[in-house]
Amino acid sequence: MKKLQHGKWWLSAAVGLVLLVALAAASGCSSQKPAAGDKNQPPAAQQQEQSGGEKYPSKPVRLIITHKAGGTTDAAARLIEPYLSKYLGVPVVIENMEGAGGNIARSYVFKQPPDGYTLLVSQQPSMSSGQIVSGGAFDVLKFVHVYNIAGKNYDCVAVPYDSPIKSLDDLKQASQKKPLSSAGTGVGSNAYIAAMMLQNKAGVKLTYVPYNSGVEAAMAVAGGQTEMGTGALDSYYPLQKQKKLRVLAVFGPQKDQSAPEIPTMVDLGYKDIKMDQMTGVFAPAGLPKDKLGILAKAFEKAFKDQDYLASAAKAKQTLQPLGPDEFYQASEGIFKVIKELEPLLKKGAKK
Repeated sequence: MKKLQHGKWWLSAAVGLVLLVALAAASGCSSQKPAAGDKNQPPAAQQQEQSGGEKYPSKPVRLIITHKAGGTTDAAARLIEPYLSKYLGVPVVIENMEGAGGNIARSYVFKQPPDGYTLLVSQQPSMSSGQIVSGGAFDVLKFVHVYNIAGKNYDCVAVPYDSPIKSLDDLKQASQKKPLSSAGTGVGSNAYIAAMMLQNKAGVKLTYVPYNSGVEAAMAVAGGQTEMGTGALDSYYPLQKQKKLRVLAVFGPQKDQSAPEIPTMVDLGYKDIKMDQMTGVFAPAGLPKDKLGILAKAFEKAFKDQDYLASAAKAKQTLQPLGPDEFYQASEGIFKVIKELEPLLKKGAKK
């Protein structure tokens, strides 16, 4: 009997030893997990597995554009689309969802599932104005800021080429006799903000006439349908080269790199009339961090692709690559500026 009990004691000891080894191994594994920012973080494929076991992306990604084809937002999206598709490994499909100055597209994407398959391409500050001034059903700062693509493509003010108005002073004087009809995109858009600044800070009296895209607005000015217009220089400058309209000034804090001969409003003595501009990609709130990382990495690779950079240079698109954190900070700064201009912008919207 004692011999049997002695055998049981050794069996219990052996089992206990096995359990201790197993626990030690498990503890060692958990303590070796890489910390955030560690160079030894798991590769993208493993991170995807951590997101509910789903491989991302595994189907086409949609880019929803706020305006019609041909505008500056659409051009930025279409230029990077094949390279984004290349580095994501799935098709990227562009959908133009124009209307309400871009708010239809913004509101739509804001309500979509945060699965990384529906993204928004939109501009700032028109996106902030769309919420603050027009009451869009979205929250700019709750959107996940994925990546900024382009920037420093400033808005401008222009008149028909054969107009007797040759300068900003001429524009101001002519508007004192009667308000000038001014083409632009929807209420709350960058073009609208520029027009309201002209009216309230430079004393240019105008009646704002909204169009569905910047190209349509520029064509309206060139065709004499309106007496002036505001909008992205990319939409207006080609028509100046064709001598169909005349750009009087740009609204940027500095001259536009693509047209350094055109003065800024600051150059002309209006220090308070300046506005930066960005075109970026947003996702619905709640996008998992691993999916954001995969998207941001694809954009980073695109911006290192020499073919993409050459295409952008040929199209005279001013690139401004900003990762998620930098993009959010810049967007937040613009939002605060538009919030300060809220009374001015809402006053114009009521007319």
